[in-house]
Amino acid sequence: MYVVYRVKDVVRIPPSLFGAPLEEAALRVLTERYVGFVHPDMGIIVAIFDVNVDPNGRILPGDGATYHDSEYSVLAFKPRVKEVVEGVVVNAQQYGIWVNLGPIEGFAHITQLMDDHVIFDQQRRAMIGEKTRKIIEVGNVVRARVVSVSMPTEPTLRPRVQLTLRQPYLGRPEWYKQGKKKEEEQS
Repeated sequence: MYVVYRVKDVVRIPPSLFGAPLEEAALRVLTERYVGFVHPDMGIIVAIFDVNVDPNGRILPGDGATYHDSEYSVLAFKPRVKEVVEGVVVNAQQYGIWVNLGPIEGFAHITQLMDDHVIFDQQRRAMIGEKTRKIIEVGNVVRARVVSVSMPTEPTLRPRVQLTLRQPYLGRPEWYKQGKKKEEEQS
């Protein structure tokens, strides 16, 4: 889930950015400092925008930079348990698939892909249902439910997201669209 937070902070503007407009310099500093890091409460910081900076800064002895009170918006991605997400399969191995969810990748174990025994096709790098012949391969769009999220304590590490595709209307969109057509034909 993407969330926008409003944050108050003190931003350090180095002398090399004194020629730039204050908000632009602050945005550059804040983006370099925070974008891509994991905040334990907010999640993965994706973007910073709408920066307001107090023009009256402070100078600390021995430091040529200025320090300004600031307020800005943060766009963060924090996956939540039971949330339904959609992404592209970016990798398939004999034990599961990785799905790109935007700023991170989620993992679905082979037992969580479908209600069928799954066979891994090494050459196609695809998962194939033994009875249903349903296929999941790299490049497919899939819908999944978040089963668990493990947030790291270190801000440079990525969260671990476990996914399942074994519930109604999850998996490849073609699967449940075909099921709807069959139901309509039978009635």
